[in-house]
Amino acid sequence: MEIISRHQLLTISIIYQIGTTIIFGFAAGAGRDSWLAVLISTFFGTVLVWMYTRITHLNPGLTFIECYPAQFGKVIGTPIAWLHPLLFLYIAGRIVADIKSLVPTTILPGTPPWVILLFFMVVISYGLFLGIEVMGKLAEIILPIILLIFLIEVILIISSGVVHLENLTPILDKGWGRIWSVVWPLGIIQSFGESLALALVWTLMNERARVGRTMILSSLFAGLFIAFTDAMAVVVFGEEIFKRATYPLYALVQAISVSDFIAQLDATGVIYFCFMAFLKTYIYLFATIRSIQKLTYARRSRVFIFPVVSIAFVLGMTMAPNVVEHIAVVQKVIPYDPLYLSLMMVFPFLLFCVSWIRQKNKTQQN
Repeated sequence: MEIISRHQLLTISIIYQIGTTIIFGFAAGAGRDSWLAVLISTFFGTVLVWMYTRITHLNPGLTFIECYPAQFGKVIGTPIAWLHPLLFLYIAGRIVADIKSLVPTTILPGTPPWVILLFFMVVISYGLFLGIEVMGKLAEIILPIILLIFLIEVILIISSGVVHLENLTPILDKGWGRIWSVVWPLGIIQSFGESLALALVWTLMNERARVGRTMILSSLFAGLFIAFTDAMAVVVFGEEIFKRATYPLYALVQAISVSDFIAQLDATGVIYFCFMAFLKTYIYLFATIRSIQKLTYARRSRVFIFPVVSIAFVLGMTMAPNVVEHIAVVQKVIPYDPLYLSLMMVFPFLLFCVSWIRQKNKTQQN
């Protein structure tokens, strides 16, 4: 069985939680207070992630998916468990659609989307065949590079003379209403609730007792990173442009211009956006495949790779006719769907309560 280290889980989780969130700027609805909305979302999101980790801690040796039949019984628990790989596969298709929208409209305008996605999915398939341990090693190498590139970009943006700190004020001039509309439920689910897919990786960590602390650390880091990028976008563009921008952080990279010498670094931003989307799609498909393997009691998971990847490819090509509709569905429809909220919050909360009560009763009996 593959085993990953705590540091590998940390790097995977950070990249995963940042993921495609920074591409579209989910908190833009809060305007200049977007950074505050992200910080509040981070607090509640971290609590949600902690609950996920406690569920697996209370059910040692079981993946998150296996906890449902174990605690609710096969009649009730198995159908609920089967909804999760379907959800993971659907969201993976959405991220593939992100790539279909982003790359052709930025650095490769003349390339057919299906060619880009085909290459993208072939690489992911290869990664799935290699296994999560290889992906963990890759994340360890890539994360420092991404952070270094981002730091350089921040320095260049400041050097470009486009930063106007007054754009951040006045704080809360329009009240808490628009902040809470971003926080609930989109802000909590966007990066943190979706960490549910990472639960299929936790049982592969060699220090399972430290999963909780590792995930809390990654959640806090990702939240601070997203809040900082939103604040940077606001101080550069101002509230109105930031709210209207399709790809705020991509536009932020475009704003770099130092003495007419260092400019047009668009490709750099798109490259690390694509890697973040790549790893997030990989984790969703990995979680889908591992969930199906556990629920079907299959001995090997590789037999599911090609069918799952093919479905994700088709979903990515067909589910979003244009980027405007795609973003609208992701930010205004999916988070409010009752089934989506149930799988991310309601069912896990019930599972946590049942697991905790049974564990407490078992302890008292012993």
